[in-house]
Amino acid sequence: MLRRRDLDLAVLEHAAARGATVHYGHEAIEPVVERGFVRGALVRGPGGAVLSLAARYVIVADGANSPFGRTLGTFRTRRWPFAAAIRSYWPSTRTGDDHLEIGIDLTDRSGQPLPGYGWVAPVGDGTVNIGVGLLSTARDFKGTNVAHLLDAHVAALADRWQIDPAAATGVVRVGRVPMGGSVQPTAGPSFLVVGDAAGVASPFTGAGIDTALETGRMAADVVHQALSEAGPTALQRYPRLVAETYAEQYKLARLWGRLLGRPSAMRQVTGAAVRSRLVGDTLLRIMSGALRRDEFGAPETVARLASTVLQVAPDA
Repeated sequence: MLRRRDLDLAVLEHAAARGATVHYGHEAIEPVVERGFVRGALVRGPGGAVLSLAARYVIVADGANSPFGRTLGTFRTRRWPFAAAIRSYWPSTRTGDDHLEIGIDLTDRSGQPLPGYGWVAPVGDGTVNIGVGLLSTARDFKGTNVAHLLDAHVAALADRWQIDPAAATGVVRVGRVPMGGSVQPTAGPSFLVVGDAAGVASPFTGAGIDTALETGRMAADVVHQALSEAGPTALQRYPRLVAETYAEQYKLARLWGRLLGRPSAMRQVTGAAVRSRLVGDTLLRIMSGALRRDEFGAPETVARLASTVLQVAPDA
């Protein structure tokens, strides 16, 4: 595991080593639009000065809130599930453990199970990353305080992970995570949208770093083609690539999220996962996207059956 600041720095340094010019401490505040085409960005530097950076193509990657993307007309499909997540870091003697822990026993104030989970991830720098995520399909989502869920989660694992609940280090970060390709459009005449700005986090887990890197690579391939030979029309390949990679899994995940929003269903699912290793492993493989398309194990069989149902009844 790695802190985000360290991962981001590693990505920036890699990009710089490959020839990119990195503007550290700068913020892209709005697009430069000429005759309907994005031609760059206005950028605010560390001293507050604003400069204009010109570009033939722009990749929007400014995170879940994406003010830059919204300026260009991106919007989220509000009826699709999203997640609320909160996390921070605590000192722990188990910082070097080689596994993370997932807890699927979140409950509301009345003891009803919630569609979400808590986690502990050893970081290796003297701390562990602890957080909780909650699906918006929870029956009382708006009335549930995720900060209180985090407090309860930390208190429950304090002895086992050898932490002091009152000794959090760094900032407690909380935010909404758009998921399942819920943000559209992901491409315009001269721009593409990737990562959380495109809402491509997994609706199963809320995890978005892997899909951010994957969609970033897709966007890079498409822009390379546009710069090389095909011109702006190449950008329209990008939405198709994203759909081919994620659409089927995300459709299944949205159905799954609605199911888990029912406390009785959540109780049955978590109970079965705890009692049966086969059920637990099957759910883990499906939720993590680790299916093997050329095999016919339980996870692959369940996923194929669910895909067939969704093809017959696409609005299930």
